[in-house]
Amino acid sequence: MDDESSKGVSTFSEKVDMLRKVAIFPALTVMIFLRRGIGFRLLKTNWLVVLALIMIAVTLVFPAAAAPFGPALIIYALAMLGWGLYQRWQRWVDITHGVRWHTYSPGVSYLEAISWPVFFQSHRRVNRFIDPLAVVIVGILALLVSRLLGLWIEVAGLFLFVYEQQLYEVMLNANLDTLDGLIAAEVQGEAVKHYQQAQPTEKSRSIDETAGIPTGVAPDIEKLLAQRQSEFDAAHPALKAPDNLAVE
Repeated sequence: MDDESSKGVSTFSEKVDMLRKVAIFPALTVMIFLRRGIGFRLLKTNWLVVLALIMIAVTLVFPAAAAPFGPALIIYALAMLGWGLYQRWQRWVDITHGVRWHTYSPGVSYLEAISWPVFFQSHRRVNRFIDPLAVVIVGILALLVSRLLGLWIEVAGLFLFVYEQQLYEVMLNANLDTLDGLIAAEVQGEAVKHYQQAQPTEKSRSIDETAGIPTGVAPDIEKLLAQRQSEFDAAHPALKAPDNLAVE
């Protein structure tokens, strides 16, 4: 029973991860018009062509849903393809001229030019919340032109929200991994100093003393590591870090 439950949870998590990964495709159909400086490798030619063909095919398969102006989604698809290919060409020109710009950049929202309150200017809140909301509002207005076009833009706005949340989570985890690495290195250095000193007992340091990192599982091994570190410092004095070295 537990195995089946675990399998079910795992399957659900995998589906959520898959949704996050594919969110870039529909989101890209609105990002192209909403942002400048989208990275070269996000503007893949085959992605843009396939997305345009899907929009055209949907219009042809459901012509009644495209009313009142039937060709609206087709025109949007061709505009998306043309503008996307132009931006891809621009990024390639930048690359060949040595312009520093990440090839997977999600771009810079035109809405960031607005003087938003400080709350929205941090943590990518304009990109994560304002952009998707603006797209959904445009989609609602587009329903007056074509129900199919409006629905496509609204769904793309929701996928943009999913994509931005995933991107923010990845960036946040990368920063937290860096922070954890710095803390772990600092705690390890303190452990070496701790066991280099004469200890009446092999008492492990508490988790409060190690910044929340579980250590002290094997004090004898940590003591051996400290001895090895001392031997290395003695043999390579030029490589020994100064005691007052601070991590900025």
